[in-house]
Amino acid sequence: MDDAVLTAAALLVAGAAVYLGALIGWPRSWPFRRRDAGHHDDGRAGIAVVPSANGAPTQGQPGRPAPGRAGGSAPEPAPGGVMTSPRLPGRQTPAVRRFVIEPGTDSREPESRLPAQVLTTSGWHGSFFHGTCGTASSPRPTARLTVRGATLRGATHASLGTEGQDAIGAAWDEARSALYVAVADGLGSLPRSGRVAAEAIRATLHLCVHRPPALSFADSGERLFEAIADGMVRSLAADAGVLDGACTLVVAEVLPRFDGAEVTVHGVGDSEAWALYDGCWEPLHHERGGADNATRDLPAHSRPQTRSFLLSPGSVLLLGTDGFAAGLDTGTSPLARGLAEYWRTRPSWLEFVNHVSFVDEYYSDDRSAIGVWIGEGDARD
Repeated sequence: MDDAVLTAAALLVAGAAVYLGALIGWPRSWPFRRRDAGHHDDGRAGIAVVPSANGAPTQGQPGRPAPGRAGGSAPEPAPGGVMTSPRLPGRQTPAVRRFVIEPGTDSREPESRLPAQVLTTSGWHGSFFHGTCGTASSPRPTARLTVRGATLRGATHASLGTEGQDAIGAAWDEARSALYVAVADGLGSLPRSGRVAAEAIRATLHLCVHRPPALSFADSGERLFEAIADGMVRSLAADAGVLDGACTLVVAEVLPRFDGAEVTVHGVGDSEAWALYDGCWEPLHHERGGADNATRDLPAHSRPQTRSFLLSPGSVLLLGTDGFAAGLDTGTSPLARGLAEYWRTRPSWLEFVNHVSFVDEYYSDDRSAIGVWIGEGDARD
């Protein structure tokens, strides 16, 4: 009797399920996934067999649409640089892009004065500064300087959970009517290089602004770098006098004039200085290493290379660590060509940050850059 009751109950439940399924429209293949129209399955799990242009099935890679063959074509990229799978509508796979630089928006927002002195590092996040400077009290008009600075923690440091090691800074000296900008790149092989880079920028700006009045910046390069190197060892070295950090350093003085600006650059190592004028890039400090990636650094090397240059109105002075400047290569670099086009007029500070963070998986080091736009208006305005 019990078996008969159980059998009858099971039949009632099955019948009710079929009845309810008919009411709410369950497909007959439920609970199995409905097959897409035109999709063929040869019984091999994870292999998509996609019809070709002539209707014959074409085998693809596991879980991916098959590439285009003779008589057919590969899926066209959708707007925005993505590929859409014909098998899975709505699912998108980002296309690999190299040297992606977003164009500016020609926006003009109110620009504040640059702080008297500013310093920032790539540490655990990206940071930036911006502003204008120039001789506001001069009876003779001089070029206005517009400054943009950004330092970004690199993908390598982020993936390893370590802090970035770049530092950048700027200072305006009203007494000398001079702008000083500097970038430093800590050596990744030494643990305290980030701290060393920050202290190098701090010391550089202080010594530039407070040097003796009779000592010109152009003639004081070696004296300046020796003082910076000695200060590193005194303040940061361990008890045994060993400094477990080092950095490259490039610093520039910009003297605005009525017809542009006088620029002098001192540098040690592969942090670089470039000038952009008439759509062309000119290296001002460039001592990039060879295949072994070796570079001079402070405090071991305190004799800088020096170069002076006169920039006309509309030109740009760029200082950058190798994580950014290595992307500049005269003649062939997509980054150099793109920035030469976009920087004909000064970008907004947000656009500048976006340009420094260009998309390219090859460049995974910290990226830092300072740009100075020469002569966009009278500094007294």
